[in-house]
Amino acid sequence: MVRCDLDVPIKDGKVIEFFRLNAGLKTLTYIIDRGGIPVIAGHVDRPGGKPVLELSTAVLKSYFDNNLKGRYELLENLRFDPGEEKNDPTFVNLLAQKGQIYVNESFATCHREAASITGIASALPSYAGFQLVKEVETLNKTVMTPARPLLAIIGGAKIESKKPVLHKFAQIADGVLVGGKLALEESILMDKVCCPVDYIDNKDIGPKTLGIWEKMILGAKTIVWAGPVGLFEDDKYSVGTRRVGELVASAAAKGCFAVAGGGDTVTALNKFGLLNKFSFVSTGGGAMLDLLVYGTLPGIDALCLKS
Repeated sequence: MVRCDLDVPIKDGKVIEFFRLNAGLKTLTYIIDRGGIPVIAGHVDRPGGKPVLELSTAVLKSYFDNNLKGRYELLENLRFDPGEEKNDPTFVNLLAQKGQIYVNESFATCHREAASITGIASALPSYAGFQLVKEVETLNKTVMTPARPLLAIIGGAKIESKKPVLHKFAQIADGVLVGGKLALEESILMDKVCCPVDYIDNKDIGPKTLGIWEKMILGAKTIVWAGPVGLFEDDKYSVGTRRVGELVASAAAKGCFAVAGGGDTVTALNKFGLLNKFSFVSTGGGAMLDLLVYGTLPGIDALCLKS
């Protein structure tokens, strides 16, 4: 039973970004090469505990057919069942019956107390996948011994997952740049936090903000970026996110250790051709920030306690 990160952007029934799927291939092929058959489990988006046709994992079958040559089983979207997000013991038992060993290869969901993340780890012999190990080792080093100045860039639309870590980053970082909905909907009055000074229709940061941020980004030695700073999907409001990405890439080219993470951030970097210009790209957004701030995650603790 391999808990993978299947939450990828899908449009018109087709996957448009494969980064998260690709991240799990090493673990899946390792299992197959040694005679095992991976039962791939995961979720797509937020169906609310009920089946939603366009969010079925069936759309991912052709990808796994091409990469795993048919030697796998793909489960339906786990979040179609309310027991997944509730970490319901009955649902945990149903999942545990589908495998003999559990492998967590979904770093992006490790900050959730879900049946397929924490619950199942107590029901089967449990291990971490290759990507999960790499994520934890790389990200812990980023904040434990960072080259300074350490700069955090926090944006995106998932306000509830970003607010708690914002306060922590204000303490551990040398500067925090805040964009996206977080900057618009929150009154942020903290030292080291730099909010936009101008906007484009409240959907992107403006040129004055970019001018201020440019100096901070280019002067940083370590950068952690989670969440686009504008509605990058619309070309009219993509300038801010693209320019921030270009500046961080420039800093990385000059020796800055630049880390980016989160589904929307990855999609934006891929759109602007910047994905391979960062030092490390994490599959997680909220999970990445939580690990950097708190040092562990529920999904990681579940594996450690079991071992």
